[in-house]
Amino acid sequence: MRNWVIFIVMMVISGCATKKMQTKSAEIWWINGSKVDCSGVGPMKCLQIHKSDTLQPGNWQNFYTEIEGFNFQNGYLFKVKVAEEKVNPAKVPADGPSKKYKLIEVLEKNPDPRFALHDLWVLEAINGETVKKPENNDQRPLPAIEINVTEMKIMGSDGCNRLTGSITKLENGEIELGPVAQTKKLCLDTDIPDRFNAAFAQTKKYHRDGLQLIFSDETGKELLRFKKVD
Repeated sequence: MRNWVIFIVMMVISGCATKKMQTKSAEIWWINGSKVDCSGVGPMKCLQIHKSDTLQPGNWQNFYTEIEGFNFQNGYLFKVKVAEEKVNPAKVPADGPSKKYKLIEVLEKNPDPRFALHDLWVLEAINGETVKKPENNDQRPLPAIEINVTEMKIMGSDGCNRLTGSITKLENGEIELGPVAQTKKLCLDTDIPDRFNAAFAQTKKYHRDGLQLIFSDETGKELLRFKKVD
């Protein structure tokens, strides 16, 4: 009987040790303020994470599974402590993850500064020169854009043709645009659309100043200035 008791105790201790070995030390993760389109088993929305004590812009990676106990909130940057645990191979379902993740603690939760751009903006100036509607066609709208940070898209009009495209980078005052598609409508006066498109194509940086949004080139020279639409 005594031998059986000793055996059971040893098995319990061994099981605890094995479980401890399967669990990694908790890590510090940053979680981005919006999810992105990604492909796992099928099309899905992924968290973007960065594993570091200090956030380093541009180093996000897609995260294809869940963090147990974590509630994502669009528009907020999270700094969290996460534990990683290996799943018993015998219990991993087909196409299932071999590891699971558990939230230990939320260390920081702050508004994502990129969402200050998540709005409608109408053009005020090109290369520092105030833009006014042509006197001979006051019905034509001024160029305007809509920035959707959640979907990382930009859309709007150059004053003649509609435009839509993706945003591949938007952080730390830098913006990079993917291919931008435009309609091909003919307009009689293309001065403003042409100047807008030329400046728009050179955009590399941004900053918001109150109700104004400024796009600049890589040297910081102002290209386009917009005003927030109520």
